[in-house]
Amino acid sequence: SRFERKRSLIGVIAAMAVVNLVYGITFPLLALVLDAQGVSKTLIGLSTMAQALAVIFIAPWTPALLRRIAPSRLMRWTTLFLAILFIMAGLYPNVWFWFPLRFVVGGLTGLLWISSEALINDLAEDRWRGRIIGTYASVGAAGFALGPLLLIATGSVGLLPFIATSSLILCAGLPLFVVHQRQMAPAEERSGGLWHVFWLAPTIMLANVAYSATAESLLTFFPLFGISLGLSENFALGLMTLMGFGTMILVMPLGWLADHIDRMGMLAACVALSMVGLMVMPWVLQAHWLAVPFAFMFGGVEGMIYTLGVILVGERFKGALLAAATTMFTACWGAGTVIGPLLVGAGMDRFGTDQMAFLILLIFAAYLPFPLVSWVRSRTSQADEEVQT
Repeated sequence: SRFERKRSLIGVIAAMAVVNLVYGITFPLLALVLDAQGVSKTLIGLSTMAQALAVIFIAPWTPALLRRIAPSRLMRWTTLFLAILFIMAGLYPNVWFWFPLRFVVGGLTGLLWISSEALINDLAEDRWRGRIIGTYASVGAAGFALGPLLLIATGSVGLLPFIATSSLILCAGLPLFVVHQRQMAPAEERSGGLWHVFWLAPTIMLANVAYSATAESLLTFFPLFGISLGLSENFALGLMTLMGFGTMILVMPLGWLADHIDRMGMLAACVALSMVGLMVMPWVLQAHWLAVPFAFMFGGVEGMIYTLGVILVGERFKGALLAAATTMFTACWGAGTVIGPLLVGAGMDRFGTDQMAFLILLIFAAYLPFPLVSWVRSRTSQADEEVQT
């Protein structure tokens, strides 16, 4: 029923807000803890990479798992295990212990993302897709934004931030009890494997590689980058919160816009604008009065890249292919999270912490031709169709 559909959407979206909040805390918290221990940026990047590799590892098994177990039930169990793992991370703050721990955390959060996105795209009607996924991304961004804010409140020293994170994960499980225990559609059409899905829509899939490589690098290194520019740790964390709020607020009108204009063209525009933002970032952040509106606007535009990716997956794939496509999209997120912090971390060790923005800009520069070419092709084919009719 429509009521059940709405209730399920609200439950999944609320749960994912808290999961994203956990992510918003995890990356800067663990980076700050390790940096305080004198761990190199490269090793911090590798630690982040362990969390991301697990997403790629778990992806091939997920579509079959979603057909056997209702996504909402799978998500409830996952949140419980995550809560336990965060207490363990706080009790044993050691970079080598955190490698396997972060691998398991990464696998479980990957499961949560795949389950939630498959469920939301399954529940969303096409004419409302942009707005529903805009809401999902907006609420998720609120979680990301509140993460660094909570870190300011708890500090990055001792067990308190880990206890707070664990408590929030348990809260994420609560909205899942109102989600209808619906299973994904059986494989009435063969998906032909995850790589088949990738080659059906490489530009859409690579959008998540580029987005996650840049977003996770920002999340991991932004506090250290801010400090290298002469900002305080709390001001840098505050700017991260503002970026999250920018995504949260601006992704709603941008989601509406995505229902009314060419989505691929909009994707190319968001990537190009993000590159401009990164180019001017070091100077803008040092002009404190400009840093606040800039962080807000940058968060909105950059966050829309991911949102458009999810919208385009739902537009392009249906039925059994949707579960495989959502899984591949999340695996691409994992791949980006492996590549981004590792390259940016090593680059910062080589060229200096204050070069972070330019290193991230290079990732977007490598991706931009894909949506541009896809957009030009679709415009050309539309023009040809109009000429024929």
